[in-house]
Amino acid sequence: MKIAILGSGPLGLEAALHFDQLGAHVSLFSRGELGGMAKRVNAFASESSLEECWGEITSKHGRESLGLNIELSDIPSNEEYFEKYFRPLVEKGSQSIIVKPGNVERVHKRFLSLNEEVPGKSRLHDLFRVVYSTDPEHSILNQVESNPEVFEKLGEDVLNSLNESVESFEDFDLVIDASGIHSKANPIGPSQSFALNEEKLAAETKTFYGRECLENYKDATASSKHIVIVGDGHLAALLLCELDMWLEEDRERMVSLVTTQGQPFRDFLAEQENSTLALMTYENIQKYFEKLQIARRKFEEDLFKWRDLEPHIKAKTPAPQEPKSQLNLITASNVTSIDRLLDREGIFVTCETTGFRSGAIESEEQISTFACDSIFVCTGHKGGSSLATGLQGVAGASAEDYSHKEPGFYTLNGCLGGKNSLANGIKKISLIEREIMNFFSRA
Repeated sequence: MKIAILGSGPLGLEAALHFDQLGAHVSLFSRGELGGMAKRVNAFASESSLEECWGEITSKHGRESLGLNIELSDIPSNEEYFEKYFRPLVEKGSQSIIVKPGNVERVHKRFLSLNEEVPGKSRLHDLFRVVYSTDPEHSILNQVESNPEVFEKLGEDVLNSLNESVESFEDFDLVIDASGIHSKANPIGPSQSFALNEEKLAAETKTFYGRECLENYKDATASSKHIVIVGDGHLAALLLCELDMWLEEDRERMVSLVTTQGQPFRDFLAEQENSTLALMTYENIQKYFEKLQIARRKFEEDLFKWRDLEPHIKAKTPAPQEPKSQLNLITASNVTSIDRLLDREGIFVTCETTGFRSGAIESEEQISTFACDSIFVCTGHKGGSSLATGLQGVAGASAEDYSHKEPGFYTLNGCLGGKNSLANGIKKISLIEREIMNFFSRA
């Protein structure tokens, strides 16, 4: 039985080791180094807690293969998980698992169309075809460097053509898409749709979506004075906490948080409750609120003193400036447009606020536009698999669905019970195994 695992994060690796142990022929498709989104989070905030204990986020097989002696009830940090478990597991690996470097472009059946059936048989009778593209640096170009004499007679046009990625394919009995939900970020606008001009300007500006926010964090903070975060889920909370130090370094810097909720992070704080990230997020919001209150009281005192000055002194003394918070909360609002102006620098964000949302300040609708340097879009991710739109029941599936109408195709991520976590993904591996074993029991 040949199984393709798409994605090289912790869940992809755990699934590969799990089914390899069961005797399947496993191929693991990896776009880059093993680790995926979890590795990006570790590089971004290694000291942050995983909020789940060792026993929930590691498999028994993984622990036993490493001889890992840990207290299963302890909760590790990102760094502890990677250094004690994930990295050693990657290094140990399995000689029978084939790791294929490349970017999976799409998955479809070899012959069957979307609504076609095999007479008297399941659609599983037809193999899955995984189409992937490879980086020429990892294939042909390496051969050019190691064997220059073989290629020196080739023309320049031929050599230049080798710089382009080439699509290849391989056929499998079963496919598990473990690429995760973070590869399919939602746009910035209302109803998970694009805001005005977003599609055109996103590539031309410092507008980053989902995992791109972590990948481009250093560049964005190094070149920005005003950063906008859109959304108020887990990723937005992580970015806000990290930006706290960035704000402290320069009082001229500002972060604006745009949320559809009347109270920022209301749902996240309720769901996460006593988690470390939730507590830090709440404390940060309170800190900047209290700093603004102190600054306002001083402003009022200075304003009264200025008003009491003698007219000739008052005329020469600038009026006190009303303070602004470094954390600007724009609640009950949607981003409806992003723009650029020919004569001014920055990205111009337009937000619309409605009064029917709980927590809105006024019943009337409001529109505001302001300039910023970078935008972190944290509006969630699409469910289902964008790689397999040609398979039955996959397009438009919920992020929690691991099994689909298309027999033999599975989605592996951490979404379960309204929560996204590594522990949930580990549980799904056993559920997928049970589904696969049903094919053999029916036979």
